Amino acid sequence: MKILAVAPRYRPGRGPSNALYFLKYINGIKFLYYSNDILLEDKTLNVKLLKSPDRNHYVLSRVVRRLVEKVKPDYIISIAPELMLHLEEKDLERSVIIPQGFIEFAHIKHKPTAIRALPVYLEVIYVSKKVKGYAAISTYMYRRISTFLKPKKIELTYNPVREMFFELGHERMRKRIMINNDKLKLLYVGRLLNLKGVDKLIMWFPNILREFREAELHIVGDGPLRERLLYLIYKLNLRNNVFIHGRVNDDDLPQMYRNATLLVTASYWESFCIPVGEAAASAIPSVVREVYALKEHVELGYAIGFREDSSECFVEAVGKALDNYEKLARRGYEVSRKLFWPSLVAKRVLKLLGH
Repeated sequence: MKILAVAPRYRPGRGPSNALYFLKYINGIKFLYYSNDILLEDKTLNVKLLKSPDRNHYVLSRVVRRLVEKVKPDYIISIAPELMLHLEEKDLERSVIIPQGFIEFAHIKHKPTAIRALPVYLEVIYVSKKVKGYAAISTYMYRRISTFLKPKKIELTYNPVREMFFELGHERMRKRIMINNDKLKLLYVGRLLNLKGVDKLIMWFPNILREFREAELHIVGDGPLRERLLYLIYKLNLRNNVFIHGRVNDDDLPQMYRNATLLVTASYWESFCIPVGEAAASAIPSVVREVYALKEHVELGYAIGFREDSSECFVEAVGKALDNYEKLARRGYEVSRKLFWPSLVAKRVLKLLGH
């Protein structure tokens, strides 16, 4: 079986690569297409990466068409429906789309240039009527796809979580899950963007310190907000409590989770939030802003949510997570094994393909 995976801006360790991790469990030749030339292979997935110039989606969709004509894949999996625009109907009929998000008001508010993407939805709707089906990475995405795109078929597949996090969860489950009450360690993993609300985590941290005197916040990731975050740390005199680690490679990332008490995020929008899934698989509870797909993690029983944009609500949620720590941790590990295990995600996608 030969699969062409269309994944623009693909780079190991980022959203597209994590979302497509289930490909590791599908036998056959797999090609990953992406719109830059930084990288030539991904050894984790054992796939070839085909280079392409970084152009607008009209040009890139023609590149995808030529690629399909050359590779002649049995199936096509795309995380970018707009790049399927120039495919023939016979190719779309053996294609599955796994979109990673919808443009919402939160995007326009925190990144106004996102409004430029709105006209593309007319083209996405056209493609959606022709493809074999859609895979939804959360119930939030399932509802959005069903409401706006109305494809012939849609299945809830979820995003996969890599095995190393389940191994950490298994290790923690074998032992009695204990909290180090002497030092609360909060962990944020993700891009440093306004949309992610990571600056709020720092702004609220003095209130955390009033409740938990030895608390620390560890921030993993990079992005345009980095300099502002460093300034906030300096301004609020948090240099001994808040640490920005930048991007951490795959080998070191589990250690960041292993050292954490809770995963936290104040993101204003998420279509799934892979770090919360990773924390659940690691048997680590999360504290999340209760919006979009983030509130699903709360409903699934391994995260505590807060709704108001205030330090008081955030501190209260952290306290609730600590009070129910073992219950949340065990629930996360159990649910993640059923929903986010990569081989199970692969089976759901193959079922959608009709294979």
